[in-house]
Amino acid sequence: MRTLPGPSFPTPSRRFATIVAIVVALLTGSATSQGGAEVPQDADAILDAIVDNLRGGGQRATLRMTVERAGDVREYLLEVISDGADRSLTRVIEPPRDAGQAFLVDGNELFIYSPRLGRVLRLPASGRSDGFLGSDLSYDDLAGDEFRADYQATVLERDDAAVVLSLIPAPTAPTPYGELRFRASLPDLAPQELVYFDQRDTPVKRLTLSEFREVDGRRVPTHFEVVDLTEGGGRTVAAWTEVEFGVEPPDACFTQIALERGCDW
Repeated sequence: MRTLPGPSFPTPSRRFATIVAIVVALLTGSATSQGGAEVPQDADAILDAIVDNLRGGGQRATLRMTVERAGDVREYLLEVISDGADRSLTRVIEPPRDAGQAFLVDGNELFIYSPRLGRVLRLPASGRSDGFLGSDLSYDDLAGDEFRADYQATVLERDDAAVVLSLIPAPTAPTPYGELRFRASLPDLAPQELVYFDQRDTPVKRLTLSEFREVDGRRVPTHFEVVDLTEGGGRTVAAWTEVEFGVEPPDACFTQIALERGCDW
């Protein structure tokens, strides 16, 4: 297995830009969540609740992703298996030229399988914010959990309908962003929008989440739209076409063997 040196690593497709997450993502004093519990007041607890809603627990799903950039439109069909915590396996099913590419998130580790190279590559932390399959989604957008570890949350705005959190990265966080602003509805804490700002406080990317499903008392988004707000930017739309929540994938699905061969479970 080889550890990648950074954004210049070799890729199985010229269109595969180095790169998530979702992804993909709140309070009033007396509000309660769908489960009947009081909405937390602490910003970190609110962020935990948003991320929990964003992830929706263990899941097995098919994701269709459309990437629009510079007049070019590309479509991908992906299979995703997640334990709802810190492990996920994503495999490209279509188009044929990219089929077999796979991505394994295991805690802070991220591995990529390239059928063309016939080997597993490790992506360093510095590459997790780059574009997944040339899209506007990053690996961190797909994983979602970096919000907890790498950012300090404060409540920026709130009213009866929604809350906006300001997320400032830690000095050592591997991110190019100066701030994230995460909006969620109240009282259910469902993530609605995430705006990324550069180091000059200019918005550069916007993730919008919609088409929610109730899963164990949580509202989980199944449709994601990412817009590149920079000059000449593109757009990525991703949606679950088939999804099963509340599953418990076996540990064997999150190994490098499964990364290469898939997890038939």
